[in-house]
Amino acid sequence: MNIDINKNVETINNSDKKSFSITKETENYIEYSKYFYNICIVFFVLFLSESARGVVLPTTSFYVNSVGGGPIFLGIVVSSFSLGRFISTILLGYLSSKLKYRKVFIGSVAICIVGSILYCFAYLSDGIAGRIVLVISRLLLGFGAGTLSVVRAYIAEISTPKERTTYIARASAVQFFGFAITPIIGSTLQFLPAFYIIPPISVNTLTSPGWFLTIFNIVLILILIFRFSNPLKSAPSTPILKSSSPTEIIKNQDSEFKIIIQKDIETNDTSSSSSNDSSSALMIPTIKKPTSTIVNGNDQQSLIKILINDKSTLKSLIIFIVLNFFVRGILGIFETLGTPIYLLLLKDYDDDSAGYYFGGMGIVGILILLGIGYVSKRELINDLWILIAGNVIIVIGCAICVTSDLNWARFTIGSLLIWGFGYPLAQTIIVSMFSKTLSSSVGKASQGTLMGVIGMAGSLGRILGPLISGMMFTNTLNCYYVFFFCTCLSIIVLSISILVIPKDMFYKAKYFIYRKFSINKSNYNIGFVNLNEGDELI
Repeated sequence: MNIDINKNVETINNSDKKSFSITKETENYIEYSKYFYNICIVFFVLFLSESARGVVLPTTSFYVNSVGGGPIFLGIVVSSFSLGRFISTILLGYLSSKLKYRKVFIGSVAICIVGSILYCFAYLSDGIAGRIVLVISRLLLGFGAGTLSVVRAYIAEISTPKERTTYIARASAVQFFGFAITPIIGSTLQFLPAFYIIPPISVNTLTSPGWFLTIFNIVLILILIFRFSNPLKSAPSTPILKSSSPTEIIKNQDSEFKIIIQKDIETNDTSSSSSNDSSSALMIPTIKKPTSTIVNGNDQQSLIKILINDKSTLKSLIIFIVLNFFVRGILGIFETLGTPIYLLLLKDYDDDSAGYYFGGMGIVGILILLGIGYVSKRELINDLWILIAGNVIIVIGCAICVTSDLNWARFTIGSLLIWGFGYPLAQTIIVSMFSKTLSSSVGKASQGTLMGVIGMAGSLGRILGPLISGMMFTNTLNCYYVFFFCTCLSIIVLSISILVIPKDMFYKAKYFIYRKFSINKSNYNIGFVNLNEGDELI
């Protein structure tokens, strides 16, 4: 009997190659799972950071009254959280560029645990001691919650500019969920029966939000220690950020298998799609190659020198800082006075249903944020127009509440426009466009530090907004001056947003309007003007 040895050898080789392919597919799936779990953990960190603000919203005014405070002290308590975040945001953002994300997350969550426990003890004294402990607890919770800049830097590191708005929108949805939806949890916790853990330490309507944060932050820190891993510098971003299967592999010239890596490079991705996504060129008409060379994650040229040499990037940085400052300040005012005004309208100072009221508005905001991600992914509208729309809605929402006798209709419509529509639209686009501009000018290495800068500006707005509103609030429904102040801030934000729109977008909008509404369209044959390297922006 003749045996075809060559045929058998070929069969064995094909079998080995098939086994090798299956092994690689398995490895790719494992790698994809690890990245998926990591980003879920990062979003959980973001959720609990914002929950520290939202879950206490329905009962903060009650807690302030229990320790002998008034409207001004309420503003101080709300501001203390943002003050802690103001201090830590740029610090944690900088540390994320120097240290590993895992260490920064673990350290910040540990601080949140300490702050949560102190929050559970402040009620034990109705004097100055209780007020000091309450402020310190909120300060520590805010410091630990300064991971927002770290989360944004993490997203910037594993994503490309083209994907940035979509995933910033998803992160904003998680952030907004933590802040705007968890008031529902805060109100629901009031149904728990009061009981002592160790007398006089008890779980009651005031301390239950603190115990909620303590338990879940302990769970989170254990997850970070045992399950979270830092992203590899050489790891592809595609397994997480693209919807394609992680097992798609190709064979290269050396007959080896590897994961398909997205070909969009950080320095030319935006320019290749500039016709559809010109928002990344807010202050940079033509995408430039990063002015610093990245070696092992470090800038060879200092960030300060880059900003000094690149005036467009420096101008963008200032504009985004100002925008974030005012938008967050406006939200801080509504956050501070929302529950007290709700109770005044309800004429029941012991009611604890404010969480459901504002949580329902937060659900609308979540839907808007998810819609932003869909619109951005499909490139249906330019980011700048979304920013303008959000700021117009904020102006309308603030102006509606400018009255000396606030009623349910005005307050509900104004709050819904701010919480549910305006803020989600404006805030998401501000952060996304800021990140895109940085990617095109300084690269990814400094994202943590600069995200900390813009986050710090937002925290400063949330410090000053509650303080000023607390001093202006008279504990009555005469809120004319408070919301007139809000309206002035919103007009400033809208004006800045309009002034930075590139010229070509005005021409295109004008052309579109004439084409839609002109009877004789041939009389308005306006050509498009494309931004070139030497063009200036309005």
